[in-house]
Amino acid sequence: MYNTQPQFQNIVQSQRVVNDNLMDTVSEIRWNKDVFVTSSWDGYIRFYQVQLQPGFRANIQVDFKTAIDCQEPVLSVSWKQDMSMVFAALADNTIRAYDVKTQSMAIVGIHDDCPARQVFWNEDMKLIISLGLDKKLKFWNLQASGGGKPQPAFSLDLQHVPTAGEQSGNEQFFAYADVDNKFRWLHWSALRGNQSSVASRSFFNMEDNYLVGQISCVAVNDNASQLAYATVDGRALVKSINSRGDLASKIQFKCYKVDEEVKVSQFRTEKVSRMYMCNSFQFNCRSSNWAGTLGSDGTLAFWDTGKKQKILGVKLDGPAIAGQVSQDGQIFAYATGYDWAQGLDKVGEFTNRVGAAYIEEKFLPSH
Repeated sequence: MYNTQPQFQNIVQSQRVVNDNLMDTVSEIRWNKDVFVTSSWDGYIRFYQVQLQPGFRANIQVDFKTAIDCQEPVLSVSWKQDMSMVFAALADNTIRAYDVKTQSMAIVGIHDDCPARQVFWNEDMKLIISLGLDKKLKFWNLQASGGGKPQPAFSLDLQHVPTAGEQSGNEQFFAYADVDNKFRWLHWSALRGNQSSVASRSFFNMEDNYLVGQISCVAVNDNASQLAYATVDGRALVKSINSRGDLASKIQFKCYKVDEEVKVSQFRTEKVSRMYMCNSFQFNCRSSNWAGTLGSDGTLAFWDTGKKQKILGVKLDGPAIAGQVSQDGQIFAYATGYDWAQGLDKVGEFTNRVGAAYIEEKFLPSH
């Protein structure tokens, strides 16, 4: 099912990194300008810089720059807009801030009972936001409390444990999914003047997951006009967002359904449809009808969502587990490794790698 030698060259320009000493799988990838960072279960935050020479003979160069040892598995990572700091959620329940200039790290937040699933920076509020597995959405000031336990600026109670979340590129809109298979969203503006309200859960709009399967990833585009979620059974749903924050159905499609011939006897085979988890769904600022996905079957795919058609699919050498499209829409950074979708039997079979693919103009929908 996986391709030990992905043939990018004849399809899409790409490069994979081999010198970053990645010892475990990547949990998240985040861009800022021409640099992306990865958080990993091996306890490191890694920095990569990308150089792109577009044109007829496009060339992409990905350079591993440095790594920060956090000494705990890193579940999520996020940039401060000015690139001066990186924020991380660690398995020891802490939220940490890394100062790029001074190379110092400080604990700026902590969840009491379990880690944060994801961490975000919001420039307008000047706060770090942590989506906690303890059913708390907490907001933290950058300044660590002097030696004592950090206290959040305020927090919101969530009804169920979150599974995945995302903030829009303009940092105005937030959405997340939970274990109850509900999808929830809000404009951050709804919190103005209500930071001390006890009726916190009422801030979120909510709807049931139309796709039935558990939601595995969430996406919101740059200007908060579209959102999407995808599921463990390889389906995806894209919706538009109006000025009031209401959602309207746009399209849904099967992005990781594979028809396979299975031998059931010496003389007979049967066609079996298998669904694989969608691990990442990405929008692109260059086209409102483009989407990129990464699947547990090892496929990196570009889609025309307007036509519900696959533009291209490239087989990687293992499950595609994390990714993000750069802010200019030119590069799709991704990571491969094992996502546990196939149980214990496959542990140790896949190499942990980071790479980046160039999204050429010809791979964007023309309508």
